[in-house]
Amino acid sequence: MSDQEVQNEAATQSQPQQNQKRLIHLSSLVNHVIGQSKDDPGDLVEFSVHGKLLSYTRKSLNLFDAENKIRLWAIWMIEWIWFDRFIITVIFLNSILLATQDYSWRETDSEAPNSWTDSFEYIFTAIFIIEFLLKMIAMGFLLDKQTYLRDGWNFIDFIVVITGIISLFISARVSAIRIIRIMRPLRSINSLKQMKVLIITLLDSLPALGNVVIFLLFIIILFGILGLQIFMGALENRCRMTEHPVGNEWVASNYTKLCQDSSNCPDGTYCGNPNTYNLPQQESDDETFNYGYTNFNNIISATFTIFQALTTEGWTKLIFIYQEALSTAIVYIYFLLLIFLGSFFVVNLILAVINDSFMAAQMRSSIKNSQASASSQQQEDNEEEELEQNAEEGEGEQQQDPIALTGNIVNGNQTQNQQQEHEQQINEEIPQNLNELNQIKIPDNQNNGEQQLQQQISKSNTLEQIQQSRRQSKKRSFKLKQSKFRQFQLILIVIIENKYFLAFITSIIILNTITLSLDRYPITKTESDILDIANQVFTVIFTIEMTLKLIAFDTNYLKDSMNIFDAVIVILSLIEWILSSFSAIQAFRTLRLFRLFKLARTWSSFRKLLSAIAATVGGIAYFIILLLLFMSVAALLGMELFAYKTPYRYNFNNYLSSMLVVFMLLTNESWNTIAYTFMYDLESIYPVIYFVVVIIFGNFILLKLFIAILINNFHEANVEQSQSIEENNNLQSSRHDQSMAENHQSIKVNQVSPEQVQQSFQVIKSASNQQTNNNSATRFKNISSQFMASAIVFNSTINQSQLEGVSLFIFPPQNKIRIRVSKLINHKYFEFFILTIIIISSILLALDDPLSSSNNITLNVIDEIITALFICEAALKIISKGFILNGPDSYIRSPGNILDLVVIIFSSLAFDESQAQTFSKIKILRVIRVLRPLRLIVRNEDLKMSINALFNSLSQMMNIALVCLIFFLLFGIFGVTQFKGAYYHCDVEDVNDKLECFDKGGSWSNKNFNFDNVLNAMITLFVISTTEGWINLMSDGIDSRGIDLNPQENNAYAWALYFVFFIIVGSFFIINLFAGVIVEAFQSEKDRLSQMRDLSKQELEWYEIQQKIYSSVPIEKFKISKHKTVRQLNDIISSDKFEIFILSVIILNTCVMMIQYLRSPQELTDAIQILNWIFLAIFSIEAILKLIVYRKFYFTSGWNVFDFTVVLLTILGVILEQSNVLSNVGTATSILRTFRIFRVLRLIKSAKNLRIIFGTFLVTLPGLVSVGGLLGIMLFIFAVVFMNLFPYVKRGEGVTGNSNFSSFGVSLFTLFKCSTGEDWNLVMMDTARTAQPNDICFDFNDYANYAEYGFMGCGNVGGILLMIIFMIIVSLIMLNLFVAIIIEGFQNTSKEENAPIKKLDVENFQQQWKDYDKNATGFMQCKYFTQFMIALPQPLGWSKLKYSAAQQRIRMAQLNLPVYNLNGKNMYFYHQALICAAQDFLESSGFISNFEISKDIIKMKLQPLIEKAFSPVSNLETEFDSGQYMAAVLIQQNAKRSLQKLKKSKSSVVVAQYTNDDEVQQFVA
Repeated sequence: MSDQEVQNEAATQSQPQQNQKRLIHLSSLVNHVIGQSKDDPGDLVEFSVHGKLLSYTRKSLNLFDAENKIRLWAIWMIEWIWFDRFIITVIFLNSILLATQDYSWRETDSEAPNSWTDSFEYIFTAIFIIEFLLKMIAMGFLLDKQTYLRDGWNFIDFIVVITGIISLFISARVSAIRIIRIMRPLRSINSLKQMKVLIITLLDSLPALGNVVIFLLFIIILFGILGLQIFMGALENRCRMTEHPVGNEWVASNYTKLCQDSSNCPDGTYCGNPNTYNLPQQESDDETFNYGYTNFNNIISATFTIFQALTTEGWTKLIFIYQEALSTAIVYIYFLLLIFLGSFFVVNLILAVINDSFMAAQMRSSIKNSQASASSQQQEDNEEEELEQNAEEGEGEQQQDPIALTGNIVNGNQTQNQQQEHEQQINEEIPQNLNELNQIKIPDNQNNGEQQLQQQISKSNTLEQIQQSRRQSKKRSFKLKQSKFRQFQLILIVIIENKYFLAFITSIIILNTITLSLDRYPITKTESDILDIANQVFTVIFTIEMTLKLIAFDTNYLKDSMNIFDAVIVILSLIEWILSSFSAIQAFRTLRLFRLFKLARTWSSFRKLLSAIAATVGGIAYFIILLLLFMSVAALLGMELFAYKTPYRYNFNNYLSSMLVVFMLLTNESWNTIAYTFMYDLESIYPVIYFVVVIIFGNFILLKLFIAILINNFHEANVEQSQSIEENNNLQSSRHDQSMAENHQSIKVNQVSPEQVQQSFQVIKSASNQQTNNNSATRFKNISSQFMASAIVFNSTINQSQLEGVSLFIFPPQNKIRIRVSKLINHKYFEFFILTIIIISSILLALDDPLSSSNNITLNVIDEIITALFICEAALKIISKGFILNGPDSYIRSPGNILDLVVIIFSSLAFDESQAQTFSKIKILRVIRVLRPLRLIVRNEDLKMSINALFNSLSQMMNIALVCLIFFLLFGIFGVTQFKGAYYHCDVEDVNDKLECFDKGGSWSNKNFNFDNVLNAMITLFVISTTEGWINLMSDGIDSRGIDLNPQENNAYAWALYFVFFIIVGSFFIINLFAGVIVEAFQSEKDRLSQMRDLSKQELEWYEIQQKIYSSVPIEKFKISKHKTVRQLNDIISSDKFEIFILSVIILNTCVMMIQYLRSPQELTDAIQILNWIFLAIFSIEAILKLIVYRKFYFTSGWNVFDFTVVLLTILGVILEQSNVLSNVGTATSILRTFRIFRVLRLIKSAKNLRIIFGTFLVTLPGLVSVGGLLGIMLFIFAVVFMNLFPYVKRGEGVTGNSNFSSFGVSLFTLFKCSTGEDWNLVMMDTARTAQPNDICFDFNDYANYAEYGFMGCGNVGGILLMIIFMIIVSLIMLNLFVAIIIEGFQNTSKEENAPIKKLDVENFQQQWKDYDKNATGFMQCKYFTQFMIALPQPLGWSKLKYSAAQQRIRMAQLNLPVYNLNGKNMYFYHQALICAAQDFLESSGFISNFEISKDIIKMKLQPLIEKAFSPVSNLETEFDSGQYMAAVLIQQNAKRSLQKLKKSKSSVVVAQYTNDDEVQQFVA
């Protein structure tokens, strides 16, 4: 470094001191570097403050330059960490202030009075204004870069400040100001940096979410218009007292149901609709018809009704309402399609979009972190190099004390030396400890005892803690002899770490859990005292355990988090023992159940799951803050809009109640009922806007973000754990290999010489090179032949499997009968025959009618025949395979055969009339036979993948079920402690307790769901975890007062926290983990079955590109007629203006169909009719014109076929409607009228965003159909089971006339309704109904008693078990498979959008090729190929690349395309041209460098596509490629030019001038 540079550096460093007086010491706080920034050198200045480098504008507000002391102080202040904390505290206090607002003045309809909060409001407003001014002075306002409003996060702050300033001049009690002021809590987003990641995730997902929203709106509009055509005015179909109106009145009867015709009405009444006579609505709708808010009388009401159905809340009630007025089939088809397409697909697609955005955000964050860590590591390396260089320079200059030199280095060598010293101390410590143990006197077998002690000490985790304490004593440089107390400690350690002691503590934990679970109501005093004594004994044992560990480990005891947890539990138990009179304290004993998690120390899979859950919990902390922030803002807005405006129990009168209502909306439970109530009380439809917005942002987006975080964190935790396990295994195997290598090193060296190794390597290398140089088609053929050969060998091995042993001690393996039977059951048609019989048997089960007296003589005969066939099947299998002693293939050793045998036995017993009554319920076991069709369905690859995913995730699901069980047990015991016996109530009002109820003649009964014992509590909690009916259960808990006390409304409102907290833990977290496990298992299984997991990224991309290429085929070019008129018509229909016109007509037609409404003026109806005819004429003319121009090619496009079908059906509907042919066929006219609305689907063709989502739907459709088939099988099985067990159950709230198990169809729909969570808890309790004094039923399950008593049958406890199993299998598992498939389909669609070569690029190649190969032969003349590549868009073509002629020839030569000679013409083949163009682009752009796929199984997947694609050239030979062809063409061109020059010069000597041509030389080079 020169002297001048040193002086400049010194001047730069001393500049802040020179300006010290002018900047008033601020330069010591803010070191500003007035220089050029990277982004904009002329406008930005860099400031270094609080260790951060910031870029701000050179002059803020055109007043404060970079050296202004006020601005420097402002920059220092806004970047100070305590300033941020102060602002967050102010925001928090302001939020509390907003939450304490009192709206009780609305009860008296007076103006808002002045409150003590107003003065604080001025203080907060002033603070926010000061913060705004500081940031504006420091950063600038708007015009320059990096200014205040250029940061979008500051926009909310700006709005808050502006509204605060306005409130200073206008009364803060103005409604608009109060509503905007509610946004203040959102300012915390700008202050919490980690929360921005979640917001950025949501913002990044907005484009894709926009596509989903557009598709969702499209679905809503489509079903809305369809609903207008079918259901408009149907709610007014009532039974009326007269056949015709009397004046302007048409009085309805007291019959509360709708009607289709008079046959549905009681005698003397007539079915009629006032709209038929243009009369106004005659009756107001009550709660039975949702107050009339769910109707299809106009598009707005229809949209709300459809949105409600999409949330799967109250959708079955809509079916039951409308099926009374219209055809049942139409109603069911409409709403089931809406549920499948809207709720199952589109709503879950939102989860897929957010999940994809979150994964992208996580990936970007991880890349940034890795870059930051790499840069920091590089910086550390540079610092180390500088230190080493300085040390070397110091050694060279002078000799220093080594200790002094070490002290100058930053902790690196010091730490290393200390570590070495510690390791040496450890090595010295262990023998001392073992020697100390050797001195302990043990009576019997002293030597063996010493060895056991040494082994236990070496295995103990606590030995490390002892060694750490010893090292600390070593640092203090003194040693103490081991005292007797120390020996006592070591003995305690041995005892505590003994496996028998651990087993004893584990058994005590389990016994304690059982003891806590035995608490119940009613319970005798003696039993209660015994349980209390047992709890006290367990408390003493746990206290002794804690004391022993404290003595043994002293301070090291607190270094284990589990020990700390145990100590807290023991202390709380002791406090509970002392303060046993307080019930709330007694509940803390349930925390002992957390000790069950100690099982994870010995249960590896359980430990792995708990680790994943712990990692997931850490990742959702900021989401919980974001969710609470959203709930707080929504609650404050609800208070402002609805406080003291409705008498509904759950209202917005105060902040806590508002938060509870918002949480109810988040759970999606009964939100529609709440919305009806608010709209009815406020006499306005506007409250629905608030509820729908909260549902969309809270339930559809935020909770979907939560599930995405859960799925991804769970996946990452599993990946990290599997990687760590794999690393440990690799480490162990490497150590083992290393030891083996050391043992046999000399042998190996002597056995193999270096020459032999080199020779072997050359052989392998030459073989690999030879394989690489082979032709690809030949290589695929060889692989295919090898695969087919192996398949033949495998099949022959199966077919020639030898029979083992003597079957039934009669038939040896050589017996002819046994051989023939074996051939019969292994015949390919035998299984098909059995599956056919199984399907017939299943159909018979579905056809069984419990309400039919004839019960089925024919069905019984067929059933006997089928049972006989199954007996024959079992007998044949037993003869062939043996019963039990003939090896692993014996009949009884297969679980499926055991099931078949059990079913056969009970089916045979059922045919005995004397045993029929006894085995009538056991006969239901035959229904299990419907599981056998899985053997047929599993042949479907998508369904096989789904089933394998389910089976592979069983172990993880069992672990999650165990975690669920522990949490349910924990909350259940807590609930029993608080609510046992408290859910009893009296049916007489104004009663205080049980005795008073009896005095007034009331009935003292219990709720169906209660906490009287742990089993009931866990059933209740499972219902709450599904969020169905949890509001009513919470209300019961809030109202409860205690044992034998009548409930009182809102007696203990704080107990709502118990239910809310359980839903957060049990439903939002634990239950959604099932989705995480299934999605993870599904993706893993898909990768495993597809063999894709072992491919590299480049191999996978190349495989997918090849699939697109080989699936493409040449298409025939449409030949336009030479007729002038046809050509003109083609120009018209092919123009963009015509497409825009047709699209405009479609949109206009959609709008016209949307504007119709009930009781619209006749003029509007006529105008709509005329416009529909005009639209029909336009679409018909369009179809005719395209038929004229395109002829047969018209029907090659699917959209054209769709358009033509819609036009034909619309014309048919108009003809039938105008001819009144269908005037007496109910709603048939409306059905035909609905065909016109399918024109709306043409919007998908024109709108790109809709095409993307529609493409996702098509991609996932096969998987959805497969899972739908599996779901249908499960529903079929359970429907038959429930139909046979509960056909005569008494009607109640769940089992009703419309939803029951009296027939197969209704039973199937009832279970599907339950799978969506609709009133499944009520159905479960009705199937478990027992006879009560105030609820009489009879225990029967046969037709004779039904004929006498009707639907008065009781259920049984099995109904609860069956329904819970059904909900777990179908709702928690099967429906989550839909989620997994949709997520996987959307990821594939997104992957296609980011692929280097998209399907659209291949289609462009295909479309361009047809211009040069009009007959789709697959061949193009070589002379046209350069023009083709120039016209072809990128990436496959050269469009816009502007190559010169020489560059074009060079690029053609690089393609190496084979040239074929057909009919004397040189040709290129379609697929070879496409594959070479793709390889050229991928290699030149750097996407893929190696076009070989390592996995042979993947090559075999491509083999059928390759063979089909190359079949036209399989028998053709080629002698040269495109490079040689271009060289020949170039030589010919140059020779031709030379000849022309010779002719012009009239020279007689011919000389080959092309050899000296520069272009030829360049081409050859």
